Order: sequence, then structure tokens, then C-alpha cells
Amino acid sequence: MEGRNEMMHTVVKSHRSGRDVVPKKFVDEICGVLQDADIGLRKYAIKDFRTYIPVKLKELGWSDNIYLDRTSKINITSMRGDIGLCMQTGNVSRIYADLLKLQALYMRETIKAGIVILPTVKAARSFGGNVASLERLERELPIFNQVITMPVVVIGFYE
Repeated sequence: MEGRNEMMHTVVKSHRSGRDVVPKKFVDEICGVLQDADIGLRKYAIKDFRTYIPVKLKELGWSDNIYLDRTSKINITSMRGDIGLCMQTGNVSRIYADLLKLQALYMRETIKAGIVILPTVKAARSFGGNVASLERLERELPIFNQVITMPVVVIGFYE
């Protein structure tokens, strides 16, 4: 991994009172992992994030991938206690699949809230392609208020 020139920063947003449900400790730990990431935001750095972040989260007690059904490969990035987590550094269309996966776990009462990690629009542009961004998710989540009924914390990262 290349070193970074700037420090990584995070921004935390809440949907349906997510910050009231997700333990502050979890949010702080995830923000710490992102802020400590020694990964420069550059084209094709997404692979480094997809490798680094889950390893660091596991060190903090987060699980490996959680499969929604044993007959399928559909999964979320991680879970800790009753909080589900998805990290989306890919195409913007995939964020809706992540929300549906978290919502399904919420409806089954497997989780009581979700966390979504994704880049801000500026960071997403540096990765190249049509990458999901915090700002777009924040703008579009209210449109799905009757569908995405779980509390969600959205954590964005940027340099």
C-alpha cells in the first residue's frame, strides 16, 4: 500500500435515529480504523480498502462476512452483537443491495441497526468510476423512508 499524503477524516450521519441505537463505542472504533488507514485515496486504491478495513474491524471484535441464508452467497461485511455493517466502495448501484441486506436482517430481528461505511463524493471520485458516496446516500435515503425502516449510521471517509 502506498503511504498517504493527508490524514484520513470521517463524517458520521444518522438515519432513523441510528446514532441513538448504534453504540457510540462502535462508531468511534470504526472512525478510528478509517482515520488510521494508511491508504492514499487514488485510483484503484479500493482493493486496499476492501482488504485492510475488515481485517482491522475483526481485531476489534467484528465478525467475518455474515451470510443471510445458507443457500446463498448474499452477505454483509460484518456484524458485532446486534449491529450489522456493510462497507461499500464499489459501484453506486450496490449500495441499495447493501441496504436491502441490512433491512432483511433487521426485519428478521437479527440486528437492531445497521452501519454503512462508504467514501464521500470527493473520495469516491479519486477512486475513479461511479463509486457510491455518502452524499448521494444521504440525499436518497429519505426517498426510501417507508422501505428502509431500520436505524442506520452512515460513516463517510475522505482525505
